[in-house]
Formats: sequence, C-alpha cells, structure tokens
Amino acid sequence: MLEFAWVRGLQSPKPPSVTRGGFKPFASTLMLLATVLLAPLLLAPALVLAQSADLLRSYRDFETAKAAYRVQDALKFGNEALRLTEAGDDQQTLIELLRNLGEYSAQVGEDQRAAEYYERALLLQESTLGPDHPDLVPVLSALAGLNLKSQRYSEAEAQLLRLLNIERKAYGEHHDNALATLNKLRDLYRATNNAQAIARIEAQLQPPAATERSLFPVPGTAPGKNSPYQQSQGFATVRVFYGTDRALTGEVKPALYYGSGRGRGELKYGYLDVTIPQIHKEAELETQSRWADYTFGVSAATLRSRYVLLEKITPLVKEDFQRTLRRQIGDARSKDVFIFVHGFNSTFEDAARRTAQLAYDLDFDGTPMMYSWPSQGSLTAYAADEAVVNVSGRKMAEFLETVIAQSGAGRVHLIAHSMGNRALIEALQTYLAKRALSRPVLTTQAPQNRQNIFGQIVLTAPDVDRDYFMDAIESLRSVADRVTLYASANDYALRTSQFYHGAPRAGSAGDSIVGLPGLDTIDMSSVPADLFGHSYFAANAGAIYDMFRLLWRGEPPPQRCGMDDHNLGNHRTVWLFNVNLCKGDDMLKAAVMLKRFGDLARSQVKATISTLTNPSQKQEWTLVLRRLDGLLTPAGLPKHGATP
Repeated sequence: MLEFAWVRGLQSPKPPSVTRGGFKPFASTLMLLATVLLAPLLLAPALVLAQSADLLRSYRDFETAKAAYRVQDALKFGNEALRLTEAGDDQQTLIELLRNLGEYSAQVGEDQRAAEYYERALLLQESTLGPDHPDLVPVLSALAGLNLKSQRYSEAEAQLLRLLNIERKAYGEHHDNALATLNKLRDLYRATNNAQAIARIEAQLQPPAATERSLFPVPGTAPGKNSPYQQSQGFATVRVFYGTDRALTGEVKPALYYGSGRGRGELKYGYLDVTIPQIHKEAELETQSRWADYTFGVSAATLRSRYVLLEKITPLVKEDFQRTLRRQIGDARSKDVFIFVHGFNSTFEDAARRTAQLAYDLDFDGTPMMYSWPSQGSLTAYAADEAVVNVSGRKMAEFLETVIAQSGAGRVHLIAHSMGNRALIEALQTYLAKRALSRPVLTTQAPQNRQNIFGQIVLTAPDVDRDYFMDAIESLRSVADRVTLYASANDYALRTSQFYHGAPRAGSAGDSIVGLPGLDTIDMSSVPADLFGHSYFAANAGAIYDMFRLLWRGEPPPQRCGMDDHNLGNHRTVWLFNVNLCKGDDMLKAAVMLKRFGDLARSQVKATISTLTNPSQKQEWTLVLRRLDGLLTPAGLPKHGATP
C-alpha cells in the first residue's frame, strides 16, 4: 500500500495547490513520480531506457543489506548508487536519493552522515526553488531534529525559525505544521531554560478550538444506534484483530513491535487499538509528525486528540486469539468482519492505522481485521516486497481458515490494496484448494445452490498482472456475494509498475480496463486522491461512500451513487464513477445517518441543526440534510443516483 500521508521529515506537507480531495498532478511532477515511486528498480523512464544496470544493482544491494541489518554494507551500496546518480543529470532523483540515505542513516544512528546527506539535498533544492519554498520543509525538519537530538540548540533554533516562517507563509498561522514547529521551539527553549522565549512561544500557541466532528454533537438526543466507536476525551478507539507473518523486533513500542523481516514458524495473532481523533475528517489519515520522536512537551492526550495513532498491541497465542475474536464478534452489533490486506511500502503500523480509519469511516458495525505481510515499508524496496508477497499469501490462507472456521463470523468481507491483492489472491486460491480437498461436495454443487463463503471481495488498485488477474477471478467470483474491482486511469503508481513489468496492471483503467462477467469493475478515474492517485479508495469521501454502500447493503453498481454503465461488448460492462454526484463528507454522513436511524434520520438531523450555534457547523449539517432528502426521495436523485 503506497501511503503518502503528509509527514514532515518524509514528504512535503500539502502545498497551496492541494485540494481537499487530493493532489492535482501537474506535468512537471511526472518524472519525479516515476523516480520516487518504485525506486530502486523503477527509477525513472530516462534511467531505465539508458539501461543503467549498475545503478539498479546498487539499489538492489542497498535494500538487501538493509533487510539483513548490514549497516555498513547498506551505506556502501547507497553511496555507490549516489555516485552513479550524480553522473547523470536528473537532479530530482539525486535529491530523493540523498533524502532516503539521510533517513536511513538517522535510523541506524549515523547522525553525522545523515546530516551530510540532508545538507546536500537542501543545497540542491535551494538552488532551484529558492530559500523559502515549502518543498524545503522535509529536509529542514530532518536537520532540525538531528540538531535537537545532539543538543546543538543554536543550529536547531535557526532551522526551526526558518521552518516556521516558511510554514506560516504557505499554510497559515494555525496550520498543524506551524503549531508543531512552535511546540518544538518551546521544547528547545525549555531545554535551554529560556523563560522569556518560552512565554513568547506559548502566547503564539493558541490553536483554534477543535471543531466537533461527531455525527451527534448533542449527546443523548439521538434515537437508534450510535457509532460503534464512541468519542470520549477527544478521541475514539478502534480495536482491530490481526494476523501477520512479520518477525518480532524485540521492541515494546507498538509502532516498532513487528519489523519488516519474515517471521519464522507459526503465524502471529493478536489485536491492537488505534485511536481516532474527534477532529478526524472522513477519508483522511491524520498522521503524527516525526517530530514526536524528539518532542517532550506534547502530552499523550494531545496526540490522541490530533492524530490517528497505533496505541497498543496485544499479541495472543492462536487459541486465545480464536476465543477473544469469538467473544468480540458475539458482542458486536453485526456478525460481519472485514479483513484488510495492505500493499507495497507499508509497515505494520501503517496497516493498523489504515484499517482503523476504514472501519471508522465506513461506520462498520462488525469487527475490523487485517493481515500484515512483511513489506519493507520503504519506497526503495519494491523488489524486496515483490519477492515475499506471494509467500505471505500462502501464509495468509491459514489466517483465513482460522477466521472462517473458528470465529463465528456471519459474513467475511475481504479488502485488498495494491500489491496486497497478490497476497489475497494467493491466500484465496490456497484456502479454496484445501477446502475442496477436505470438502469434495463443493465441487459437485451447482453455483446457484452453493452458499457463498465470503461476503464482499473488494480489490482496490491491484498491482497485479492483468492477464493473471483475469484467470484468477474466474475461480474466485463464485465464492463471494459480490466481487468488486476499483481501477483508475490516473493511478501513477500502477503506470510506473506497468512500465517496469512491461505488462498492464489489473488496477489500471483506460484501454486495458478489466471487464468480466461476474466482476463489478468500477472506473474511479474521476476520483482525486493522494499525490500518486493510488490510495483513492480510502483517501476520498466519494470512494469511501461507495464502499460504505457496498459493505452495508451489498448493492449492485446500478443502485449506487454516480454509476454510469459502459458496455465493452461480449457481455462485459464496466461502471464509470461520477464523483461529482456523490462527493463530499456530507454525502457520507447522510448515508451513515440513514443506516443508523432509517426513517428517523431526517428528524434527527433537523434536531441537530436546531441546537447548533456555529455557522460553519450549521451549514455543514444543512448540506447533510439536503443529501439525506435525496437519499430518502429517489425521484429527486440524478440518473444512477443512490437509492436507500
């Protein structure tokens, strides 16, 4: 899963051109997309066409050494890649490589090397962007963090003040990035006992009051069902059950508990808790800055009220996992579960946070689950991830067996993203083959009389060979209530993967879009999302809304919002999703209200509006009411609009 939350120290924050639905790509970034996305083996078309085998080899060796924890070898190969990149004329690739080397060096304690890499990257960026461009923020952030760590306070102060000036000009006085930098300055002045400066910073640390984001701003007034994830003290907690074949690291911190290597022996099971802030916006993954590694002035309560956080991991032996999961499912409002499988460039923590965000945004009444395979969690580790994902899929088959046979779940939904679709397809094929051997009666039942094993199978942006995918779907579509493919022509990650593999990907739209009988293919090309157009399924309220309807009601595309059919011939149809008909948080909130309260939803929204004094909240809920009126009055909907 290619996750690009705007984390300072890793990527640039959202520049002014970023829209609420996502980043609008522009032509000058396309080369950068190709160079960053699937490095090392997918560097840039120019480099690949030049057949820079030595450069590709150095990247591969760099990642292999990293995975084996051979630090000095990794740095040697990284420097070799740097030397070869410098011989070319692609400055953007050079900057990204310097940043990657800086990040890795800092992770392994080579702080002086890290600073040297970052300083070189900063000089290159300044030469083309100028001294105050927002794209300088990640490197300045990293350098300030290193200086704070080593107690070089004067250098850190200068960098933080420069950073604050850039952020305020680009994003405003009260942007999260500017507030985080103010907090960092306050920490620095505390460490140097500068009382006057502390007072000055605290006078500026007056963030606006948090806007109430709960569906029910007036507790206790709503009839029917409240959210399964109740807000309290500024955050809600989502419990996610998991299986993984990742190796343990020996660390106790939840974010580091499972590593990027493959575990030996049995699968690992357990559950985890993720906190969702009350200010959470649908289809966003509020991400904590890496500043937190060095910040001692921000309380845990403050962090929970701002970010989606992996709070706690509880590992369990298989028997205890089965017993605890059965109890959880038995106590839940719905006996449904969904299992999310992440994609490329995803850590265990990334997968946990994304799964919890999906459960929360989908208002899922059942039990959210995830399977985490040992992705390296690195942009430069595409080849390493590709090497393990299928093996992990066979491991995942055991997890499916445990959930299906032992949990008491009513329906099991499956959601996979990007390269994670390979793991899911492998797991399903392995599981079904074993099931057929142990239950041969399945092979003799007519499809129309067979009870489906799964509810919804949702395949989002699959980074899977198109022809292989079409063959695999033939054996999978009869075991689920519905199989849905989300594809996009604006998925730059898959474009680069296609270039590398020399073959179309199943998640790409356009001329190569997959259309099969028994498969609901949804062309999501109109959906704006993240920088690479790859995480639209969870990063756009319109896409979340479509998945919400799918899991809630299991409706076919014609009964869902914004669907226009496109006939490919030979009984093949794909559905073009018109995001303009069903975009926005108000549509999703209206549907959630309808799900919870049915015919009482309208009176509940009107009662909520009558209690509000904040103009922006009143306007927001008025929009929700209009959307709800549309849902409750099918005749008032546009063609192919949603029906209740």
